[in-house]
Amino acid sequence: MERRDFIKILSRYVLASYGLMLCPSIALASDSDELAFQGQERLNSKKYAEAVDLLKKALEMDPGNHWAYGLLGRAYTGLDKRGEAVAAFRKAVNINPEDTFSRMMIDQLTQKPIPKTQQKKKAPPGPEQKARQEEAAALNRISSDSGLGYKVERVVIDAGHGGFDSGAVGLRGLKEKDLTLDIALRLHERLKSEGKIKTFLTRTGDYYVPLSERTVIANQHNADLFISIHVNASTNRASSGSETYYCSAKASSKEAMKVAELENSVLKYDEGFKQKAGFFDFEKILRQIEQRLYWRESGKFASIFQGRFKQYLPIKNRGVHSANFYVLRTAKMPAILLEAGFVSNLDEEMMLYRPDFRARIVEAIARGLV
Repeated sequence: MERRDFIKILSRYVLASYGLMLCPSIALASDSDELAFQGQERLNSKKYAEAVDLLKKALEMDPGNHWAYGLLGRAYTGLDKRGEAVAAFRKAVNINPEDTFSRMMIDQLTQKPIPKTQQKKKAPPGPEQKARQEEAAALNRISSDSGLGYKVERVVIDAGHGGFDSGAVGLRGLKEKDLTLDIALRLHERLKSEGKIKTFLTRTGDYYVPLSERTVIANQHNADLFISIHVNASTNRASSGSETYYCSAKASSKEAMKVAELENSVLKYDEGFKQKAGFFDFEKILRQIEQRLYWRESGKFASIFQGRFKQYLPIKNRGVHSANFYVLRTAKMPAILLEAGFVSNLDEEMMLYRPDFRARIVEAIARGLV
């Protein structure tokens, strides 16, 4: 059964089970969503002009469909129609201010492009040559001592917490949300200056981004890696050091479970967004089928990353652990969560205050990725 047919049947079942929520307008929204799904399929197939036509029809039926406006912006971007794309993304944000991806696309599309140096274009390899290259690359990965040989070229950097969610707070008042944002911005600039990895940020200021939106941004950017940056806290003031986590259905230890519970505690604010009238998260059902494959790859990458990270940061290495972190759960790529120290430990809080130590954290993360 095709994905669109499955979603269509599923949507009818859900709508029937809710009795149309006693609101006839939901039926109209369903038809609009059906056209939007068709538009998304054309978009994924790079049939941008067809996607635009379908999405316009969807919006004629339901002008309040912010998701369709976001897809329309992506379709116009594919056609290199920046003005139309920005207008569509702005409409999506006006309808739904929580649409972080559309906001980010507006920023990117309205930035002045950096002039590209003139380079002689190489002829693309033929099918036979391309097949040989892929075969050689696969053999190289199999024979490599470094495991997967996973190459990171696109990274989404997530600064944990933000806005009303301060995260952990140290004895001297250092807030996790401020520290993670500073590290994320520094890492973004560090990797951008090197030019080997293209980076994107889930937030660039002190505002709250729902946990569910953070991995959506990573998925929309087709990232090779999603890294969520945090600092830890414990009732045991002696606890110290860095550790890397990846997502799993069952926590690797009781302590890992407590860390996940702490990071997931902000979910109570996400639920209000998810339960808005007319919101049905069909994608969540489909993602559950494939998510465990990404979790397994995340575990392998986390081990490689922490092994490199610990070499460049002079604090205790607490190793690699796993638990059911909501912010990592739906990423369609290896996804890790870094706890870069303990603000509840007075000595480490003082180190985390210092700009030079934050620079060392950034350098350690960069070395862990490359």
